[in-house]
Amino acid sequence: MRDDPWAGLGPTPQQIIGNRVGGQHALSIYWVRSPDGSPGLLLRGIDRGAVPSALPRPRGLAIAVSAPGEQPAEAGLYLQSRAEQEVFVALCRDVISYSSKDATPRGATSLAFRRIEHWHSLLNRRAPEEMGPQEVRGLIGELWVLLRLSDAIGMAAALQSWVAPDDHPQDFATGGGVVEVKTRLAGSRPHARISSLEQLEESALPLHLLVVELAPGSNPSAFSLNEIAQRVLDVAEEYGPDTRDAAALALLRRGHVEKDAYDVDRYTTSGARLFRVDGTFPRLTRSRTDRRIHAAQYTLDLTALDPFECPLNTVLPQQGA
Repeated sequence: MRDDPWAGLGPTPQQIIGNRVGGQHALSIYWVRSPDGSPGLLLRGIDRGAVPSALPRPRGLAIAVSAPGEQPAEAGLYLQSRAEQEVFVALCRDVISYSSKDATPRGATSLAFRRIEHWHSLLNRRAPEEMGPQEVRGLIGELWVLLRLSDAIGMAAALQSWVAPDDHPQDFATGGGVVEVKTRLAGSRPHARISSLEQLEESALPLHLLVVELAPGSNPSAFSLNEIAQRVLDVAEEYGPDTRDAAALALLRRGHVEKDAYDVDRYTTSGARLFRVDGTFPRLTRSRTDRRIHAAQYTLDLTALDPFECPLNTVLPQQGA
């Protein structure tokens, strides 16, 4: 794993050992290992009055808080499931960063536990499996569209329109219509694979197919999945903690947790095409297919869809990533 802050820390019976986290913070923070070897994060110098009476209980984590009057006043988070260490690293760094926004121990303690409560809702879901290259490109395409929508309607509204994390058949739903996003690799066959009978099903709202083309690259403008996901979080942060929380939750629901593998491949956006999916658009749909056919996938030839192409700004703003 790329980032292991517990490397070199071995378990010591009857003693918690750790390394102090650098940087400006109202609390003293340490990467630690418990006597049984569990990796953890220790927050020392907390204000006990800012600790919630009902502690969050994220799946796979143990939380320990010193008793009232006990010195030093501290709180520890310990990972119980080693298989989720990458998620735990992301949690710890997020808690550190989020709680550093207040220069007082009371405020920092309050922010830390607010962030832990936020992660409670994330960790109580099953950890996502690692995505393959095609899935990575698919998510990059969705995030590119999300950022473009954010340019037009703001990140809070853009996140509400991103319905893919909620297992919706399509990827985006706005007041102006529904959008299914497909991502293809530049130089590959001009095809778009439709993965279900429901993806291009007729809707009361206008339906569009948006095909994003990615080109592998190593120039400064190229980005990895981790980097575009971080950009989404950075933009969401500008709208306040609630919007950032919503972005982090949506990313996890969509299957993204920062992993080394998601930094390997880097891309630039080399093009995008938008197609109007109307009554004559070639497609297989649930409503037009015999119910005895349970599921189907099919491939569209993009070179044959010119009559259905429409301006990209029909659903996206001109400026963007």
